[in-house]
Order: sequence, then structure tokens, then C-alpha cells
Amino acid sequence: MSWRLWDQGGSGRYTPHIVVHHPATDLARHATFYHLNARNRVLLARRNLPAPLIPLNLATWLLLTLCRVRDRSALRTSWSGFTEGIRSRNHGRRPISWRTVTRLTIAGRPPIF
Repeated sequence: MSWRLWDQGGSGRYTPHIVVHHPATDLARHATFYHLNARNRVLLARRNLPAPLIPLNLATWLLLTLCRVRDRSALRTSWSGFTEGIRSRNHGRRPISWRTVTRLTIAGRPPIF
């Protein structure tokens, strides 16, 4: 949603002093979380980024996942979600403009992270 906002000429701002209350949830990560998180990251990149940036974005997230996740089972589950995202059909591709990529990068939010 943020990329779309920037693509339409808007912007975003980090405001750490704002407090948001969410319903209590179990903080334990589970297989479904890892699978869907990886799959959705792939789909997000494929649908919204210019084609040359997709491999950079996915390589960055793959590397971050390898550094963050210590459990082999969770890594396997993440990999299955990643491959599902790669293999799935691409519906409704509308990449953001290169102008938006430039604006995001100047603002310190390059879309490869």
C-alpha cells in the first residue's frame, strides 16, 4: 500500500512517538506464518516493482531471512512459500514508476529492502 501511495504522488513518514494498540496475539511463529510471509513477499515484488528490481528485492529478503531465522524447519517452510510465489501466475501486474523508485530511494526507502 505504501508503494502505491508514493506512486500516486504521496509520501510516508516515520512517527515513532505514535502508540498503536493491537489485539493480543501469540508471538510464537508457526509454519503458516513463515510460508505465507515468504510467498506474499514474492507476490508483492512481482506485482508492484519494475522488472529489474524484482531479483534485487527477492535476493535481499532471502538473505535477511537466512540471517534472521535459525530454525531449519522454519527455513524450509519459508523456502516453500518463496517457491510457491515464484511459480504462481502473475495476476494484475502494475509496477510502480521509475520516478517513484527514485523518490523512494531519495527518501531513504529504496524498494529493494
